[in-house]
Formats: sequence, C-alpha cells, structure tokens
Amino acid sequence: MGTATLNPGANKFSAGEILMAPVTATVPTLAASGGKFGPTSAWTGWQKLGGTTTGFTLTVTPTTADFVVQESFYPMHIIQTAETADASFTLAELSRAALAYVFNAGSAASVAGTGGSFATTGASGTEFAQFNSPLIGQQFRAMVGWQSEQDDEVIFLYQTLNVATVAPVRAKGPQEAALAFNCRSELPATNPDTNCGATSTMVLPWRWYMV
Repeated sequence: MGTATLNPGANKFSAGEILMAPVTATVPTLAASGGKFGPTSAWTGWQKLGGTTTGFTLTVTPTTADFVVQESFYPMHIIQTAETADASFTLAELSRAALAYVFNAGSAASVAGTGGSFATTGASGTEFAQFNSPLIGQQFRAMVGWQSEQDDEVIFLYQTLNVATVAPVRAKGPQEAALAFNCRSELPATNPDTNCGATSTMVLPWRWYMV
C-alpha cells in the first residue's frame, strides 16, 4: 500500500501584499534572511495598492494544438502554441494611484496623482483633481508585484495591461466600490529583473521566487 509523504509546511494559506509600478521603475533586488524576504518598503517607486475582496491570483494558461493521424483517436503530439500570464484581483480601496493603474494610465506623473492623466486645481485644503482615461494608443503598461504574508514568496509580472471590465458599484454598505484588475502580461523588450543571476537577455514575462 502506497503511503504519501506529507509536508504540512508546504501548504500555503493567507493573502499577501500587492504592489504596482510604472515599467520605468526598478525591479527590487531581493534578499532573504532567516527564510524570509525583506520588506516591500524597500521597493523604490512601487505603490502599495491596499486591500482586496478576492486576494491575488496568478493564472498561467497554455494554448495547445493536437496533431492527430486518421488511424488513431489519440494525438501523436500535443504542441504548445501560446501562453498567457495574468494577475487578477479586485481592489477594495480607491486612490489616485489605483485609478491610474486600473485604467492603464500608470505613468509616474499619473500615479503620483499630480499630473499625467490628472488635472489638479486649488491650493492646500481646496485642491481637487480630475482624472482623464488615456486615449487610444496612449495606454501605459505597468509592473505587478506580490509578496506573501509570510514573506516567503514573491511574484513579478514585468509588463502588463489591465484587460478587466471596470465597473465599481456605488451603493449603501456593506457594498464597496471595487476596482477589477486582470493584468495580462506582454513580453518585455529586455529583462528588468537581475535576481538569481538573470541577465538583460533572459527575457520572460513573469517570475516566481520562493525561499
């Protein structure tokens, strides 16, 4: 009788912290100590987005095609023809940075909420801002990062576009106004991540680090 070798320490639970950054930002250099990565406060130029209603989901979907001969029901070869990598979550907090990212307006000025897609008026105490979604061809790509609550996992997606339908509901509580993200990866021109000895020519759309 076969008996599985169980490792409860390999079971992963709980959420983590989601951060986003313009693609011009720097991917942080990761360092581990005592089985944990360092705090995300060291991620220069990245914004912490806050709480979600769904947690964070990384979805990697391969597309395949079967080669089948007439003499068999079963494929002779299964050929992978494409792959997508998406980071999805529903943000439960509204901010200027969140608006910029959810509508693909994530330039450094827009994320700061003082320029780019934001027009501001008034002085301190009377200031307010107007957000304009980007025109066709003027969307900004963004990086997505996630670090686990136990600080033992980090995921990066280096160049994404949000393809989710954004439909925040404004109603009485406890219904929150939520922002939907489905950040789909593109292949960047060069690799911005040099962790684990990676070079600029080792181009991938995403990486998953564990300690």
